[in-house]
Amino acid sequence: MGNNGDTVIMAGVKVLKNANSHKVVKRKMRSRASKISVAVQGVIEDAEKNLKVRRVKSWFQGIKDLCYELIGVSEEFELLQPPKKSHFVGLRLLQRLKKGNREEASSIIRKFEALIEEGSKLHLSSTVPNEAEQLGSSSDPAPDEAEPEPLDLHSPAVPSNIIDEELMIGRDAEIQDLIRRLTKEYHRCICLVREEVGMGTTALARHVYNSTQVKSKFHFMAWVTVSQQFNVKRIVKSMLEFAPETPEKYAGNEFELLKLELHKFIKDRELLLVLEDVSHLDSNHLSDLMNVLRSSSSHSILIITRKKEVAQVAESTHTVVMTRLSPEACWSIIKHHAFGDDQDESSLEGSLGEVGRKIAEKCGGKPAVAKSFGVKLRGRSLGEWQQALMSGKLPEYDLTSCATLSENLYSRMSPALRQCLLYCSIFPTNHSIQVDELVKLWMAQGFIASHEEDKLEIQGGKYVKQLRDRSAFQESRDSGREGEGALKCKLKKEMHEFIQDLARNECRIMLPGEESGDNDAVTEPARYRHFTRHCTLYLEDQTSFLDSIDNGGKLKADKLHTLMVLSKFSDMDPTNLAKRLPRMKRIRALDLSDCPIEKLPSEATELLHLRYLNLSFNHKLKELPDAISNLLNLQTLNLNGCKSLQKLPESIGKLIKLRHLEILWTTSLSYLPKGIASLTLLRTLNRFFGSSGGASRGIACSLGDLENLNNIAGCLTIDGLGGETEISEATRADLKNKENLLGLELWFSIVGSKANDQVLLDSLEAPPQLQSLGIFDYGGSSFPNWMMELNKLTQLKLHRCSECNVLPTLGKLPFLESLEITNMPNVKMVGVEFLGIGLNHEDAVNEGSSPDAVAFPRLRKLHFKKLDEWKGWTGINVNGGDKKIMPQLSSLSVVNCKKLGSLPDYIKKKENLKPVIEGCPLLPEN
Repeated sequence: MGNNGDTVIMAGVKVLKNANSHKVVKRKMRSRASKISVAVQGVIEDAEKNLKVRRVKSWFQGIKDLCYELIGVSEEFELLQPPKKSHFVGLRLLQRLKKGNREEASSIIRKFEALIEEGSKLHLSSTVPNEAEQLGSSSDPAPDEAEPEPLDLHSPAVPSNIIDEELMIGRDAEIQDLIRRLTKEYHRCICLVREEVGMGTTALARHVYNSTQVKSKFHFMAWVTVSQQFNVKRIVKSMLEFAPETPEKYAGNEFELLKLELHKFIKDRELLLVLEDVSHLDSNHLSDLMNVLRSSSSHSILIITRKKEVAQVAESTHTVVMTRLSPEACWSIIKHHAFGDDQDESSLEGSLGEVGRKIAEKCGGKPAVAKSFGVKLRGRSLGEWQQALMSGKLPEYDLTSCATLSENLYSRMSPALRQCLLYCSIFPTNHSIQVDELVKLWMAQGFIASHEEDKLEIQGGKYVKQLRDRSAFQESRDSGREGEGALKCKLKKEMHEFIQDLARNECRIMLPGEESGDNDAVTEPARYRHFTRHCTLYLEDQTSFLDSIDNGGKLKADKLHTLMVLSKFSDMDPTNLAKRLPRMKRIRALDLSDCPIEKLPSEATELLHLRYLNLSFNHKLKELPDAISNLLNLQTLNLNGCKSLQKLPESIGKLIKLRHLEILWTTSLSYLPKGIASLTLLRTLNRFFGSSGGASRGIACSLGDLENLNNIAGCLTIDGLGGETEISEATRADLKNKENLLGLELWFSIVGSKANDQVLLDSLEAPPQLQSLGIFDYGGSSFPNWMMELNKLTQLKLHRCSECNVLPTLGKLPFLESLEITNMPNVKMVGVEFLGIGLNHEDAVNEGSSPDAVAFPRLRKLHFKKLDEWKGWTGINVNGGDKKIMPQLSSLSVVNCKKLGSLPDYIKKKENLKPVIEGCPLLPEN
């Protein structure tokens, strides 16, 4: 049972157990600490099962509070131990640690003893762990279920819709009807109504939204969650997040300016807007929204609601009321989750199938209930299936309320998964977060367990997938400033409401205008660990939320582990922040993104527990203090979008635990400090420089300093290539052996000589597993052969390659899905060399391809823009050959190609393809 308790408590138990070896407490207290560890470990699992009993819950929370404190003391103590990496830390900080560390630990031990004595009166079952269990690590992953394969957090090849795809079983008719109505007919407004919980309505809408047919029909698509208040201004702001490029920001967020900005993206375009969870609507709301959208050539709105009255007010031209599934469909869903892809149909026709079908009949036609059963029964024996069928608790699964399903799902999770889920209660309802950012936040809190330190992100990906599979999360890919196709997730509304109550003593969301004590009936002692200030753009009168911390309320700075400001225009006062930071001595995650901070207060460098620091999109931030090297535990430093930041501290190379350094859109940076080359734990380094930016060689990294950074994953952008970049440095960078690198953007300098560009690009050979490649401002006349060997490439962008007159043979790339070619003025002809297949059998042999080869077998999106001299686009003259070229193409745009006279036959013959033609006078425009 050593791994079955609350993860924070079990981590605290581990510190108590090891008190003798690392001497975190005084000698006379060590044997007492060991006894406490056994006592706590013996009853904690039973206590966690009885949290509905008020006295037990209070006792359990008290134990957890002490574990939080003890873990913090232990981590500070580690800074004082050899090997003394602590020589980086300022002397004043070490003196402060030495003075109070052991005294604080001893005080915690005495408080533990008092709680143990109090706990003896609760009559909790005691199961003293055996020696093997006592030696087990509390951070090991729970062994209760086989771990699914992890999500690849960086892969652009993950399907665009992975939200409850399995719930689509039995919904084919509804899906096809909805797609037909959206693409073949005109409907101003369609409503999806679900009057019961667990019907899979949102999943169905998301499936349609992400279908190829719908995506090829609409030029602008947006998905907005409305919830309680139908606010047109907020809807417009949310729609701008789906713009193909980053919209302008406006101080004060004036509504008229927001409408003008949206107008730029929807003018004369077909638009689809999905409004999810609309609970209230009046005709004025809808009229105001329609006025905003009138500049589009046509617009359709898909409303998801629980109330038929909403459909009536919206004057829906088609309303779908979600019906229950057949028992056979529910059985298919159960099988999918219980057996996955390894279903043995013959075995399922026996007694197991008989029991399963009876369980399916009990699901009431609700896919969410069927999924819940499938997840619960995965890997279970026939006897356990029969027990589930006969259980007296079975009516609970019929779900008359959302809370019942959420509680059932939560009760089946491992402790580690529960802790990660509870942490998500700091996010407001319907708040989406990038999956990899969520994993970094979990890592900062120590919630992710792995035997191998270098596998933390992978284990975090597993946790996300498990929570999705247990219907806690829904996921999507949203384009926006965070990066094209960023994988995002948010808590489902029902689960969010459920865990908000469970985590109410640890996590705090403070809404605009609310003081720390407002509307708070909790009378427990102050113990908030995670605090979110949620500011929204349309508020004009905001008070400084930092005043609420340590101001007579329950928000005690020295208890905080997380402080987040979820706002794009916050009221952050840097002076006030500086005053509060020293009191936040145990803070692990600090998110101050989108705040008007010009200089990070020096007090921030004393936060020795800090693992996650997000300063992204602080446009006024000009520098970081050199003492940032004190933050020895820092894992994530996010500086994306800090456009005024001119340099990083030279001491940054001392951040020996740094795993993620994010510096996209930091446009004033021109080089990286030399110390970056020694940060071999880096997983994220999303921007590098091919030249020193004018800094001396002894200060700045060179391209070759990428040599030892072989753990870099995700996407890497290299700026400033060419000019002074040496060929030998490109070879030493050794990109082809960066095994985790999936995306690469190579930006060549627009100034200076272009003479070495071609040799330089040849030397920058990308790794074979690369999935996304972009080449910008390249001055060579041709592209390297290694591009044609990227057999896993899904996205390719060639922008402003001005000297190239022939497009590379890209048709041979087997997985290429998206191709963008822009600003290539020397290209005059696009012919068979582009396709990579021959005109006939003899030509095919000469070209090295089979006569049955297919050109661009998976290409879906093809975009040409500003090819000023492009005159001809030819196909092949072979019977049936057109079907072997781009068979999956669903989106084609040709923009500002003024001399192109016609499209090839293999494009014209695609019945379901509607090319977007703009600024091409010799071609018929849409």
